[in-house]
Amino acid sequence: MHLLVPPLETVVAVWLRRATPPGCGSVLDAHELARQAGLADPRAVTAYGHLHTLARVVVGAVTGQPPGAVRFDRTCQQCGEQHGRPVVVGDPQLHVSLSRAGDRVALAVTRVAPVGVDIEALAGADFEGFAGVALHPAERASTESLVGDRLRRRAHAWVRKEAALKALGTGLAVDPTSFPAPVPGVAATVLAGLPEVVVADLAVGPGQAGAVALAGASQPVVVEVARLGSVGSGMPWSHWSSRPANGIPGAERCTCS
Repeated sequence: MHLLVPPLETVVAVWLRRATPPGCGSVLDAHELARQAGLADPRAVTAYGHLHTLARVVVGAVTGQPPGAVRFDRTCQQCGEQHGRPVVVGDPQLHVSLSRAGDRVALAVTRVAPVGVDIEALAGADFEGFAGVALHPAERASTESLVGDRLRRRAHAWVRKEAALKALGTGLAVDPTSFPAPVPGVAATVLAGLPEVVVADLAVGPGQAGAVALAGASQPVVVEVARLGSVGSGMPWSHWSSRPANGIPGAERCTCS
């Protein structure tokens, strides 16, 4: 079936989905099947399969390949193992990022610049000691304040940080307490010597937080989010209001520069 994909030279395309079991034979490779088989939670098994199938369907549509023929190089920059940021073999300028939380999955694809996406359940940030493992000292007072929704502030701080680190290609090899969460729409330096990142919040759904980030983008960019349709079908695009900003503003369809 035809898959609707916006122009990735100027757009970051994000799919936000609730995972469902695949309706046909698997297109996953041996590495993905092994990772999936190692998951104990049935929801995680379903979400992993759905997310990686979606990635193959989208990348295959963009590159003109069957989903099962798409190859990813996941070499970790730190240890060399196959658990790093996925790079599309034969098309490394097609930037891809994946995330899952519970039965929700997120996929970001673009040609603009390295991209990172992260989604988390708010409940995942509800534990004693969160500040000590996730927050920079400069943001602890405002995030941990008892005024308002502390859990939501925690989760948003976390997804902005992880999306930024994914876009930079470091992942959690960089201590998340070493920098404050980037403010949506404001270019931020996370680590000296690496490109600046800009982030946008994503409206994932009740009880969830999400963010997408770009590293070193040097041109105006639009973020568009697809929510509906089954894997492999044409998916309508959901558009929010657009406004200019010095970075990616926190909107689902937005312009950044």
